[in-house]
Amino acid sequence: MSAKRSNPTLRLRVWIEEDQELYIGIGSTLLLRKIDELGSLKRAAEELGMSYRRAWGRLKKTEKRVGTKLVTKTPGQGQRFGLSDEGRTLMERFTAFYADVEQYARKRASEVMGEEVLPSHEFGLNDTE
Repeated sequence: MSAKRSNPTLRLRVWIEEDQELYIGIGSTLLLRKIDELGSLKRAAEELGMSYRRAWGRLKKTEKRVGTKLVTKTPGQGQRFGLSDEGRTLMERFTAFYADVEQYARKRASEVMGEEVLPSHEFGLNDTE
């Protein structure tokens, strides 16, 4: 009698580079998503398990690389943040790209392995994004 196995799980690390430097990746995209969701860089950092300083540094590096402000402070709201139009567009485009790559990779991995390969959902993305 063999023990029941669970299905294998796909894990991907996908990013885009420019001049051999990170341009945008899932980490920066998730930070933007959390800022958008929570309206706070501090709370976004906490939810992602990083220090405020690290989150601020990642945000500033990403803004420098892409050449535009990705977040804006909400006037009269203290330290409240929102995404700039460019930040929202970048977040949405990379999220859609990542979901497409993951969907294709899962399908192909399932074909190669001869069994269903599950998504990890480690980045909070699902098949509808």
